[in-house]
Amino acid sequence: MHVLGETRVDMTRIDKAALPLAKNCLFQSSDVDEARAIVARKFCDHRLEQVTAKGHFDAVHNRVEGLTTSLNIIRYGADVKIEPGELGTFYLIQIPLAGHAQINNSDGDVDTGPGLGSVLNPHRHTSMRWREGCSQLLLQIDAACLHRIAERLVGRTLNQPVTFQTAVNQNAADVRHWVQRLRTCCSLAERNVIYDQGNLHTQVLVEEQLIENFLFCQPNDISTLIAEGCFHATNVHVKRAVQYIRDNLGEPMMIGKIAEMLQISTRSLQLGFKAELGQTPQQFLRETRLREARHLLANASSDERIGDICERVGFAHFGRFSVDYKQRYGESPNETLQTQRIGAATTRQAT
Repeated sequence: MHVLGETRVDMTRIDKAALPLAKNCLFQSSDVDEARAIVARKFCDHRLEQVTAKGHFDAVHNRVEGLTTSLNIIRYGADVKIEPGELGTFYLIQIPLAGHAQINNSDGDVDTGPGLGSVLNPHRHTSMRWREGCSQLLLQIDAACLHRIAERLVGRTLNQPVTFQTAVNQNAADVRHWVQRLRTCCSLAERNVIYDQGNLHTQVLVEEQLIENFLFCQPNDISTLIAEGCFHATNVHVKRAVQYIRDNLGEPMMIGKIAEMLQISTRSLQLGFKAELGQTPQQFLRETRLREARHLLANASSDERIGDICERVGFAHFGRFSVDYKQRYGESPNETLQTQRIGAATTRQAT
């Protein structure tokens, strides 16, 4: 027997060299209770039970920790059920390396395997069944960090956590490239190039890019906001004007005043917006207000009124807001709100 950190390891049972991050083995154990306790220290408390007598339970967990993420390789050997409930403080992306698993993150079962992974949302109940022979690469992401990066991408405060679609489809080109990048990170971590205390600046960039790119490629409830809100402006005045608009959306706003604040002419600001965004500052302001209104309507509480939301996003005239909104989205603000409330009521009845 050999001791590795927190538990005793029989080095003859599994060829750990066949798994990535082998030199970063956190533990190896044939005891279910021991495996559950050690995994819980790094993730969260959970139920773990072997489903059938078939198959030899032989858990392996390799792990490297960064600043806001960790890379993990986990294999249980046998057919097991895992029920952590709500993860709470972290998202968990699971990419199968071998075998299959059944994942439920409160939106139906997803049968994962080669080419199809999963992401667990921390605010939703999770239950899983890892089949015999299943091993997975797991990226653990601090929920607070992901939330901050999401807010930065959309340029606004998010009052609810980001919710991802559970199934991670690697047949989608963007997702496939992201998974390749994750595997590359795993290889670099094995060589101590990243996930090492030597270069914190590089580590910050690596982790932020992993999180940011996953927000771009994996369908989620703010995908539209991300797609519409992100742009790559090189004009510093346009960047500052856009940030000012987003930060003061509910306030009365005159383009001339924004130009004055930036110490440039209104004409220069208009030309900059046209060159960078293909629209005038006034058009950008209106589109940004409409997007924000739609987001608020789609997430409105039962006592929120359309008029209140109209004022919050800076529309002075309700009638004009309704006309612009319907022209932009093909439905009235009231129709969006009613659809949201019907959906919310259906979800409550289902639970």
